[in-house]
Amino acid sequence: MRKRTRLLTLITIVTILTTVVVACGAPATEEPTEEATEAPTEAPTEAPTEPPAEEDLGTVTIGTNAEYPPFEFVDEEGNITGFDVELMEAIAEEAGFEYEFVNTRWDGIFVALASGEFDAVISAATITEEREEMVDFSDPYFNAGQRIAVRADETEIEGPEDLAGMRVGVQLGTTGDIWLTDETEAEVVRYDENTLAFQALANGDVDAAVADGPTAVDIIQANPEMDLKILPGTYTEEQYGIAVNPERQDLLEAINEGLAAVQESGQYDEINDKYFGTD
Repeated sequence: MRKRTRLLTLITIVTILTTVVVACGAPATEEPTEEATEAPTEAPTEAPTEPPAEEDLGTVTIGTNAEYPPFEFVDEEGNITGFDVELMEAIAEEAGFEYEFVNTRWDGIFVALASGEFDAVISAATITEEREEMVDFSDPYFNAGQRIAVRADETEIEGPEDLAGMRVGVQLGTTGDIWLTDETEAEVVRYDENTLAFQALANGDVDAAVADGPTAVDIIQANPEMDLKILPGTYTEEQYGIAVNPERQDLLEAINEGLAAVQESGQYDEINDKYFGTD
């Protein structure tokens, strides 16, 4: 009985050890794990781009010789006005810059501009190679040419060839001055203002006067008491431009953009018709 008990006890122990060994030797089973899935990433949204801010040009100082109607003159209330002035006002509004006009002498106006006394000049200024050596010019905005004025009873002067030996009045430093000097044999008499040259003609101090066509016509129409007339023919091809200090390329670009906008919108035609008529 005791032996049997021992046998049963031994069998029990062996069974327990076998179970333990098997249990310890079995590989641990891991719970199947799902691969971690990342949430889809959205492309970073860029902040909305703002249009570049307009460059601040400051207050633009504009020189003009307000003795050249109808392009620039001083009205009865003392204001500087005229075709050029209204055109520049429209350009400045389109381009978005502030400005102030300074009435100055014509003689030396480009030297003053190049030296920084002004930022720009609008004053019926013809674009020439000589002037372009000192300053930069905008795109052309007006086509003008030189014309000859004489007294209404004049019969001897009919064209440039008849100016030889004649005293001819002109504004100092203008393209009319250059044309008379280079292309005729006239005795050139220079004045500070066009109106003074035409007054001298009316008074008999000179035999003829030369000026840009629109200006010559305007002076004669505005002063019928002078009893002057314009000869047929225009003797030069000239383009007016707005002169700009060479160091102000930002301003030159703004003026050209403003001029193009004024021409495209029809404002240019309105200003032109106001001073020169549709013809």
